[in-house]
Amino acid sequence: MSLTYDSVEHLFDQYDAFLIDQFGVLMSGSGPYPRADAALAALAARGKPVVVLSNSGKRSAPNCARLVRNGFDRTHFDTVLTSGEIAYEHLAAEIGHAVPRRARVLVLIKDGDTPPLAGLDVIRTDTPDAADLVLIVSRDPAKPIESYEPILARLADRNVPGICVNPDLKMLTSQGLIASAGQLGQIFESLGGQLQWFGKPHPLIYDRAKERLGTVRSGNVLCIGDSLQHDIMGGGAAGFRTALVRTGVNAEVSDHDLERLITSSKYAPDHLLPEFAI
Repeated sequence: MSLTYDSVEHLFDQYDAFLIDQFGVLMSGSGPYPRADAALAALAARGKPVVVLSNSGKRSAPNCARLVRNGFDRTHFDTVLTSGEIAYEHLAAEIGHAVPRRARVLVLIKDGDTPPLAGLDVIRTDTPDAADLVLIVSRDPAKPIESYEPILARLADRNVPGICVNPDLKMLTSQGLIASAGQLGQIFESLGGQLQWFGKPHPLIYDRAKERLGTVRSGNVLCIGDSLQHDIMGGGAAGFRTALVRTGVNAEVSDHDLERLITSSKYAPDHLLPEFAI
């Protein structure tokens, strides 16, 4: 195969609604892509609903506020639907059932991030031997990923269940791509830990997106993302059409390597875009 790129504006006219990734499409590790908000404005002018679909471990409101702080117009998108929001809904429903009230939760999170626990009847603990549940939210870039193994091994040995609210294997930073929280989840499972995953490519976040979009047919919805493993696989499995951008995790990938990755992927993108820009 050879890479053929579509016109962004042509796709805007071709589909009725859009699910757009946050990091890698709208923002890099250093800030917003220069023309991303203009592209959102073009969709808003066409009356096309836009849900930003993100594997952020934070809830929806803080992510909406982050986009606004970075120069995005709040009227250009409906909401940011996050894996953190989906996990919060799940925990709120499970407390008193599968999750005991006042459960002690060990949170793996980088400094400055906010876990989706506020208002829930749980207690945070810093002690693995006291934890009833481990919540994997984000990875501290200052810590080698191997440094988490003793904690995760102890939790797995105690059969402490886990929830990963950010399945991304890599994250964008101003210094480039580094390992993300999804790799902590993989380590936990490799040690025998039982883990629930929330976010792309797992189905529940797409089910919630469908609810948000109402009567729009799945085949008329375009998912735009930079990850074959998350955006394209998740969107394709949910019955949506997909577009892969060459920004984000693909910014430094050669055409040859990207062709190989697409060919070997279970779900190939329906479209390729050089960037999300007008």
